[in-house]
Amino acid sequence: MMLYNIIYIFLMRFVIVLSETGCHDIKTCGNCIGYALESCVWCSVQNFKGKRCQPLEMSKNSTWCEGHVSISTKTYKVLQNDTFNSGENGTKVVQFLPQIINVKVRPGVPVYFNMAYKPAKDYPLDVYYIMDYSYTMRVHQKKLRDQGFEIYRELTKLTNNVQLGVGSFVEKPALPFSRFNNVAYSFKNELSLTQNMVLFQNVLKVNLTGSNNDDPEAGFDALMQAMVCLKEIGWRESARRIIILATDSTYHSAGDGKFVGAEKPNDMKCHLDNNNYNMSLVFDYPSVSQINKVATENNIKIIFAAIADVKKEYEQLAKKIRGAKYVELNDGSNLVTMIKNEYLELIRSVDINIEIPPHIELSLEPDCRKAGNCFIKHNESVNINATLKVKSCPDIDSVSEVRVGPVALNEKLKIFVKTDCVCDCERKVSITNSTKCSGNGLYQCGICKCNENNYGDDCRCKGNSTTSKDLDECKINPLATQYCSGRGTCSCGKCVNCDKGFHGDHCQYDDTACPSPGGKLCAEYGLCRYGKCQCFQNRTGLGCECPLDNDSCFAAHSKEVCSGNGKCVCGECVCFQMNSLNRTCFGRFCDSCDEFAEKRCQELEDYAACNYLYNKTYCDSSYNQTAPTVVRIVDTLNETLPDQQMVKWCKKQMKNGTLIFKYLYPLSTPNTLHVIIQKELEPLPQINLLFAILVPFGVLLLIGLLTIIIWKILVDIYDAREYKNFAEKSAAAGFSVPGIVNPHYRPPAATYINTMYNQNISS
Repeated sequence: MMLYNIIYIFLMRFVIVLSETGCHDIKTCGNCIGYALESCVWCSVQNFKGKRCQPLEMSKNSTWCEGHVSISTKTYKVLQNDTFNSGENGTKVVQFLPQIINVKVRPGVPVYFNMAYKPAKDYPLDVYYIMDYSYTMRVHQKKLRDQGFEIYRELTKLTNNVQLGVGSFVEKPALPFSRFNNVAYSFKNELSLTQNMVLFQNVLKVNLTGSNNDDPEAGFDALMQAMVCLKEIGWRESARRIIILATDSTYHSAGDGKFVGAEKPNDMKCHLDNNNYNMSLVFDYPSVSQINKVATENNIKIIFAAIADVKKEYEQLAKKIRGAKYVELNDGSNLVTMIKNEYLELIRSVDINIEIPPHIELSLEPDCRKAGNCFIKHNESVNINATLKVKSCPDIDSVSEVRVGPVALNEKLKIFVKTDCVCDCERKVSITNSTKCSGNGLYQCGICKCNENNYGDDCRCKGNSTTSKDLDECKINPLATQYCSGRGTCSCGKCVNCDKGFHGDHCQYDDTACPSPGGKLCAEYGLCRYGKCQCFQNRTGLGCECPLDNDSCFAAHSKEVCSGNGKCVCGECVCFQMNSLNRTCFGRFCDSCDEFAEKRCQELEDYAACNYLYNKTYCDSSYNQTAPTVVRIVDTLNETLPDQQMVKWCKKQMKNGTLIFKYLYPLSTPNTLHVIIQKELEPLPQINLLFAILVPFGVLLLIGLLTIIIWKILVDIYDAREYKNFAEKSAAAGFSVPGIVNPHYRPPAATYINTMYNQNISS
């Protein structure tokens, strides 16, 4: 069955390639060479008979079009490709290459190129502290000061080019957020980035006297100013940048500033006057998206060091800001370790960011857009294979720019993309009212663009003028009895205004007479033209029923096609036979068998735990869940769905119990994953300490006694066997075994007769 499916799909795709051109429906040169479904060429010779837009193969025919062919040409040129350089002797640091590429390409044609990244030795690192200077932070001041010095000491072991700086914040200085304006402020740059550790430690010794009325504070104001005031803070252009925001409270965000009259949306610009933020009562707090935008653009990684009471808020915030992390602020804080690991992560792996227009797509192999996918060995580079493809023609005939480069690094590859959607003959100045168009139109690329109220190939017809010769040209063949197949109007020798649902030069093609998989015309993934389905991008098949990608063959939260146990054919999984068991695993994703249940449970357990603790919206966002998924929390898992397939039960150990859930794919909606979670956790097993101690001791004692008994039995058996052997040898030597007397034996007692006393004396 599997072989049949594969052969069927192969033949179906082969038929599509041979039979479906799609080019002949195009009426202008620009649309012809820029048509995204396939590569087409345009014939611009005058008085050409036939279809001007044809498949690319026609350009190889020397007799076609007399050489007047307009064709899309792909060009790829690297304009700048500086080699790797660590910046010795003041030279420019180069860690990412190439730097500039020019591309000219038509939609749908892939462009392949390579990129490489290699971290420079002793690359500069800037670390900026933003500290909550409110009075409640005084209990954490000493540990922050000690950790600041420890951070510097650890980082200098990795690179000799480290700078540290300090900023502070409290709150916007106005009621109701703050009562005393002299002890509240949104941001101060206490110390610009420097390598002078004496100044750094002195700043951290300042007494904290800030005060505010409510719990949330102006951390976002401070973050924004610290990120946008590049010159004032002292951020180096080529340095890796890290901000540590240390606080014991939550934060105000966009909208909260209206309470103190700060109604203007944050403009994301620097407003430091003598190192003080002087517009805090004018501009509102930044939004989370603004913080994320500026942090990404300025290549800054943010670490939130906050106490356990606000852990949940900052963990969720860190997930919404690219590259951000949370670390708990306490006596045993691992802030130093995290900073060190962040730096090592920056130099040992690469996380690629792409800025790209919507009509262009770029794929990477390996996909370094996902953190942790691309690791770098010591003194080696990582090579990335890239594929660029223009999906459609842009609205304006202009050059588009794509920027690709490592996160937290200002080195970017610039790709200038010119989409080939306009022919050269269309760009040239053409003569209006050309004689080639009967003086009634614009001649361009071999065709006439007629003026208003004029029509025909040469714009010679006006109004309803139609000759007998024109009428004959409107017949599909000389024997036809109807003009335009009876479905259109013959005008100037051309069929126009075909009835709705019909196309073609003679209105002969029915737009509903195409394959309809599942009762849907062209599976709703293509257009029915000229009796055939013209499929959209990433679809194929006679009825456009087959996706070209494998996305539909990935189960929710699975990273393997068909659970690693099948092949994706026409968007569906064809399961492999398991050689060890001589049977085939079944199910929509080839995972409905006991052998794969444990693996599937491990893939889903974190997602199930997230839904148990939070909600589906948050968990779908956190785990990038896009597949159709239904999550339910029920009192008991004994409930049975009327159309359920094979159900698998799973367990996950939690801090206060065991989470029980099951997953299934209903028969009515086989593409939808159902995760059903039991509301109550199973209690953790209770440990009886006395029993746990006595049982091993008793077992050990029993083993000892059994060992002694067995030893005694074995010794007795051995003695009996030795005695038997001795007896047999004695009998063979002539001794009477039952009463054995050794002839050389002398008893220790003797009897003597005393003649004097005539009595027995024993001695």
